[in-house]
Amino acid sequence: MTFIIRALLLVTLSAVVPHAALAQVDREWVNIYEAKVRNGLPYRLMSPVGFDDNQRYPVIVSLHGAGGKGTDNRKQLKQWNQQLAGEQIRKDYPCYVLAPQSTGLWDETHLRIIQAVIAELPAVDKDRIYMMGHSMGGHGSNILIQLAPKYFAAIAPSAGTGLKRTEEFIDPSKMKDVPIWAFHGDQDKVCPYNRNLKLFNELKELGGNMKLTTFKGDGHGIAGKMIPGADNGNTLMTGERCDPERDFLKWLFAQRLPGKQAAAEEERTEVPSDFLKFNHGEVERRYLIYRPKDLPDNAPLVFFLHGYRGDARGYMELGMNRVADTNGFAVCYPQGEKDRKGIPHWNARLKISKVDDIGFLSALAVHLQSTHKLDPKKTFACGISNGGFMSYTLVAEKPEVFKAAASVIGTMSGLTWKHRDQIKPVPILQISGLNDEIVPYDGSMSPRGGWGGAPNQDVIMEFWKILNQTKTEEVVKISGRTTAHYYKDGVNGNQVWHYKIKKFGHRFPHQDNGAGISSVEEIWKFFKQVSSSQ
Repeated sequence: MTFIIRALLLVTLSAVVPHAALAQVDREWVNIYEAKVRNGLPYRLMSPVGFDDNQRYPVIVSLHGAGGKGTDNRKQLKQWNQQLAGEQIRKDYPCYVLAPQSTGLWDETHLRIIQAVIAELPAVDKDRIYMMGHSMGGHGSNILIQLAPKYFAAIAPSAGTGLKRTEEFIDPSKMKDVPIWAFHGDQDKVCPYNRNLKLFNELKELGGNMKLTTFKGDGHGIAGKMIPGADNGNTLMTGERCDPERDFLKWLFAQRLPGKQAAAEEERTEVPSDFLKFNHGEVERRYLIYRPKDLPDNAPLVFFLHGYRGDARGYMELGMNRVADTNGFAVCYPQGEKDRKGIPHWNARLKISKVDDIGFLSALAVHLQSTHKLDPKKTFACGISNGGFMSYTLVAEKPEVFKAAASVIGTMSGLTWKHRDQIKPVPILQISGLNDEIVPYDGSMSPRGGWGGAPNQDVIMEFWKILNQTKTEEVVKISGRTTAHYYKDGVNGNQVWHYKIKKFGHRFPHQDNGAGISSVEEIWKFFKQVSSSQ
């Protein structure tokens, strides 16, 4: 019996010790990636081993799949991150590996934050910035490269061409000059293989530079096979432009942008990241302001209001600053206070807090007009979701401060709509997703918390048309999904614009997520028209 007990104990120990050792190893490689946050986006960063500031190091941007979504700053580290953290690979290929963590699909906001992080890393080789990811991360790689095709030297998407139900989102012409090495299992039931094969054939016709490695008999879980490369798969190449190198890392680190294009094509504007303080009543509020260089006196001022749960710093990455650089206006990004649930918000006459956002934003606008010599007649409010609600409330109650409003996937709050008879004529832009599940187009949003209570968007726009006494209508199909309705020749030259986006939900519309428009460009086009009519 004693022998049996000892034998069982040995078996138990032999099972426990390896697991403990593996757990220790797991912690060790994870800790190589330092945990950081930029503009509300968690990310992990592995720095080059043996760093030498006289050298220049490439960067790999690592995009996780759906299983890595969250805010814990841990789940986004995947098998390929562990492989890249291996001692020999770090020695052979010293580089940065940047692994951000998203709560949803990868989009332009993430791209701008990623670019901001990379811009501040020391000793970066800007001609060798790469991107790789699996599943949703591969999907993200294919999205972001279309937004910045001259920023990345190469991408490696794995199973990255979308789900069965995903609508077409890849324009091959935008990525035909980018070196791509894609990976896919031919039995993938999650992200169908034939979509990747279709992209390959389209790029082949365009003379593109894509390699496609197919793992015969494999399904969706092939992420760990990217770094081994073509050793265990069949690889096709679109043509002679493709580098035939079979070792993935050798191939990747050999890719570089021609000349010094990276610095010229970085497509981002330096932005402040520290909040400024403004006392309103007895409350210390926070905001950011972006002023282009050599901004003249009496330039316009645009307030850009974040959505519910939003962080103003993240909204600086949506592209409005670049529009401001080109067109000469200042942008203010105020930060909302927390509601009773501890969530940042804007109190657009809601029942979820007693925060005086109308007073704060109006006082801040007057302060900025005076401090920075900005034009009181050209001060506007725009916002996304809850920020759109707030924009309506501001022009409804403070038209002497905010001269026009642009709401993106927002609407009027129940109380603001209830007191619509007190509203004066002001120009309005509304951008709506017809399949918005959070702020439904049909006006069926719950009145709980004071959010709902307004009717459908068509009725709301009819109210603004009548209030502004518009006389003419122009309908323009901007993209396959987006139709713009322009109601013009109103009182004081006022116009009402309504953009309707088919098959589009509650997300920020831009060129490459199906909307076919740049919201920031359309917002400024609207405000510019308001400025010219004054």
